[in-house]
Amino acid sequence: MFSQRSNYVFIRSIVAAASLLIIALAFVGCASYTPHSSPSGTAISFSATSFNFNNVVLGQSSTQALHITNTGAAPLTVSSVTLKSTQFSLTGPSLPRTVLPAQKLDYTISFAPTAAGNASASIQVTSNAANTPASVSLAGVAEKAAAAVQVSPSSISFGNLQLNSTATQSVTLKNTGDINITISGIAVAGAGFGYSSLSPGYSLTPNQSVTFQIWFRPQTSGSASGHVSVLSSSLATPASVSVAGAGVMTNSGSPSPAPAQHSVVLSWGPSASSVNGYRVYRDGGSGYTPLSSITPELTYTDASVVSGSTYRYVVTAVDSSGDESPYSNEATAVIPTH
Repeated sequence: MFSQRSNYVFIRSIVAAASLLIIALAFVGCASYTPHSSPSGTAISFSATSFNFNNVVLGQSSTQALHITNTGAAPLTVSSVTLKSTQFSLTGPSLPRTVLPAQKLDYTISFAPTAAGNASASIQVTSNAANTPASVSLAGVAEKAAAAVQVSPSSISFGNLQLNSTATQSVTLKNTGDINITISGIAVAGAGFGYSSLSPGYSLTPNQSVTFQIWFRPQTSGSASGHVSVLSSSLATPASVSVAGAGVMTNSGSPSPAPAQHSVVLSWGPSASSVNGYRVYRDGGSGYTPLSSITPELTYTDASVVSGSTYRYVVTAVDSSGDESPYSNEATAVIPTH
């Protein structure tokens, strides 16, 4: 009786072991499956998952390239690439589209800011790959446009020059800002000084330069000084060149210095509409008063200035009915004391 019970237990143990063996084999079979790969063997990758456009000036734009690549072993179907933004935009192939293994889709991302400050957005990509939907982040900073010019050299000394002879030096004006600069006028303060090769209405794009000449032709003996200012409505202050020189007589005797006769030369661009002419106003400290009647010219010389004084000038356009436009931008002239 005892031997029969032992035999029964032994048989049940064999059956249990067989069941465990079957379960173990089934578990081993499941472990060989890779759950991260899609059944079709497709996979997608991006040249970058984030793009930073850094600083871009308002009114300008910057672009970067986005490459979407099929890194799997089977054809990849990209169903959509979407971007919702007013400052970022996306251009490239139309969708849906099938991409073969190792092939790619090329897109161009543009950042054209419309408001100053930080900007961000994201591109959403959907496909039949296991790792989508996917997101590509975008960022950039919009800066306000700045107007600036650089004049070189900033000062000129003509030294001693015989009366009624002329010396000329070149000056370079460069647009160092972010927007176009249009010259609205040139103001000359100081007896015997003038300029050439630069006219109102001339426009400089960013990083563009123009070279013009400043000349000195003394009419009286003695030292003279002043400045030549380039005006633009885009600039908070004019771009100015300080000038100095001295007139000397041709004989060997020491000349008797004569008081310098200063004048201010104004020039401006033509009106966009039809006008009869222009009227110049001057403010010497008590408000604007007209200096001239209507003149058809685009330049005016004020020879009634006083040494050591400061004057402000504006110009108006006058039509056939006698109506005047608002004042132009203001030009300031500081008259030297000698």
